[in-house]
Amino acid sequence: MDKYKPAKEAVVEEAPPSLESGVIEDTAPRLGRGELDVIKIQEQNSVLRKLRKAELWMDRKLKVEGMGAERIPDSQRRPPHVVNMMLVWFSMLMSPGYLSLGMLGPLFGLSVSKSIGLTVVATVTGSIVPAFTATLCPALGLRQIAASRYAFGIFGSKVCGFLNICVNVGFGTINCIVAGQLLRAVSDDTISDVAGIIIVLVSSYAISFFGFRIIHMYESVAWILIFVLLCCEYGLASRYYSPTPGKSYLTGLDDTGSALSYFAIIFGGAAAWCSMSGDYYIHYPTDTNKWMLFSLTWVGLAFPTIFVTVLGNLLGGIVNSNEAMADVYNHGGFGALIVRTIHPTGFGKFVGVMYTLSFVGNEVAILYSSSLSIQLWSRYCMAVPRFIWNTLLAAISLGLAWGGRHVLHSIISNALSLIGYWTICFGLILAIETFYFRPKIGYDLEGWQDKDRMPLGLAGCITLAAGIGVAFIGMCQTWFIGPAAKPIGAYGGDVGNYIVLIAVGILYPILRKLELKYFGR
Repeated sequence: MDKYKPAKEAVVEEAPPSLESGVIEDTAPRLGRGELDVIKIQEQNSVLRKLRKAELWMDRKLKVEGMGAERIPDSQRRPPHVVNMMLVWFSMLMSPGYLSLGMLGPLFGLSVSKSIGLTVVATVTGSIVPAFTATLCPALGLRQIAASRYAFGIFGSKVCGFLNICVNVGFGTINCIVAGQLLRAVSDDTISDVAGIIIVLVSSYAISFFGFRIIHMYESVAWILIFVLLCCEYGLASRYYSPTPGKSYLTGLDDTGSALSYFAIIFGGAAAWCSMSGDYYIHYPTDTNKWMLFSLTWVGLAFPTIFVTVLGNLLGGIVNSNEAMADVYNHGGFGALIVRTIHPTGFGKFVGVMYTLSFVGNEVAILYSSSLSIQLWSRYCMAVPRFIWNTLLAAISLGLAWGGRHVLHSIISNALSLIGYWTICFGLILAIETFYFRPKIGYDLEGWQDKDRMPLGLAGCITLAAGIGVAFIGMCQTWFIGPAAKPIGAYGGDVGNYIVLIAVGILYPILRKLELKYFGR
């Protein structure tokens, strides 16, 4: 043994890539095996090869987005203006759908004042969830469901993608049906509700077809006219506002139960964007300030939701306090109430038509993000261009809304009340993974498409299933009232979200530690 042999140089271990600083270096990205497989599938199939050439041609000539759910390196990103982080949500959320949600508070028997207070608190807290999940995507260069692979694994993220599509298409179908009913109401039944459905879907499909760039351009300005009209409605409808906004039609536990149920609806509606919010930040640089992104997204989500939903609270108070207006609402529905509260009548009908078109902003996001979720189901789905899935989803939505416009509204609403709990699980699992586990183990960006390099997803999938399961304990819906919800007043009170939060907060860290211990990823 040579005692003079020089000692080995100390090896300095580099810290794993982390979101802790908000930056992941991606100057020379390499393709993983899964990404190479997708390219191979496209090259070996003549149809897919031609579709890919068509996609690239449309990207060059027509500015149609030539990328789908694949990872986007910094060198290929085309970031919109920073203020779009906020404005993109204005057009999605300034929609009559939130007017009808706001009306539920007073229609549940709550006072107008309490409904407004619950709306504000539920929205500002619920909006934290999608504002957080959005911060993950610029640093990773991945869409929201793809980013979830670092917690749920590849299989688990497919389940999340499926749930995301179900919720999106469900809400989109309801939006189209309501748009059709609104257009029919303002036309005094001279126009079929099918016309409104077709107008909204065709317009939404055209915008979503072009992809990220055109979506940002449209969503950043489409809200302006609707905002002005909503301001007009605030003023014109004020003559009918309840003279006793503090009056509640319930007392004791009945009032508490209704307040809990209404809070859960508004909170869930605000949080539900967490499975797709990051899709609209993918082109921002990897070093985008996370706090700025979070803050602008939070404001973009919270302000329009509160602005529209509070008006719904006031309209609900009108129905409760004015017998004539209640009769209009009961016989003519939501559209008739809007026309009646705005004078002159011609202007009211114009507002109704514009409200119908405002659903486009929401439906555009639904079609775009759902098509990305389909691509993430498999490498073969990824090999099919995004615009094909976009077209298929538009056709499915048209079929559901047109064919089921008389029966599907209540069925889908009841189903979504259950499926909506999954977004609470999704957001909290990603938060625990991001802040507790990933600073220690980092992100393998190159392996995001490789099963043997991603987590197995056992912890995420089991926690997700358990979270949805325990939601039944505290659920309060028209078709089921859980044992924890039943004692809270005559109609029950929804505490499902709180039970889900506790269950996920306890279960996921334990299971994830076990997963890392025994499988190492």
